[in-house]
Amino acid sequence: MLFRQAIILSLLSAILVGCQPTTTDATRTVSVTGHAATLVAPDQANLTISVNRDGAELAAIKQEIDQVTASIIAFLRKQQIDDTDITSYQISASPAYDYVDGKRIARGYTATRQIQIMLRDLEQYDSIVDQALEAGATHIMNVEFIISETDAIYQQLLAQAVEHAYQKAQKMATAAGSNVGSVVSIEESSYAPAVRQQAMMRVQEAADVSLPGKNELRAQVSVSYRIEN
Repeated sequence: MLFRQAIILSLLSAILVGCQPTTTDATRTVSVTGHAATLVAPDQANLTISVNRDGAELAAIKQEIDQVTASIIAFLRKQQIDDTDITSYQISASPAYDYVDGKRIARGYTATRQIQIMLRDLEQYDSIVDQALEAGATHIMNVEFIISETDAIYQQLLAQAVEHAYQKAQKMATAAGSNVGSVVSIEESSYAPAVRQQAMMRVQEAADVSLPGKNELRAQVSVSYRIEN
């Protein structure tokens, strides 16, 4: 009988212990988001120059395109632009037709060469565009203004976002009569963008008129801290 009572008391004790309130990290944490942002001006550009020609003889058209291309590349080299930043092999050609009274009439050929330039100094942008058009380029197209140090700037913003999160958590904890402890979890809520800004070809004739403006880079983190009394 005594043994049976001992077992019952032991079971009741276990149940009572299981019913006691527990303190977990989840009930003693504060979760906040921190962010940081800055405006950065692009410092590089990737542009494509197109040279288009039409004519009766394909060989003559290609020769004219080659002459224009050679003139543009010669100017780029004078501007200390490395050959590895110039791509000029893309050329296409096809027959050209006119349509008269519903009939297709051959009128010769059309050919196009595209010259792609990685411009690492934006101060050269206007002069290169002017020279390319003067040499006989047809279009300035697909201009992208680029921030070259995007990742490095973003890493700095991440650190600033973490500091911002800590300041917010500290203010909240102080208002509640507590202090911020160690980090429980931290999560990056943003990502490093490859900032590229599309731009249309400028139409002004004066130099130094192509202003790329600035792009906003932003970082955000989510952080949970322990709360200490």
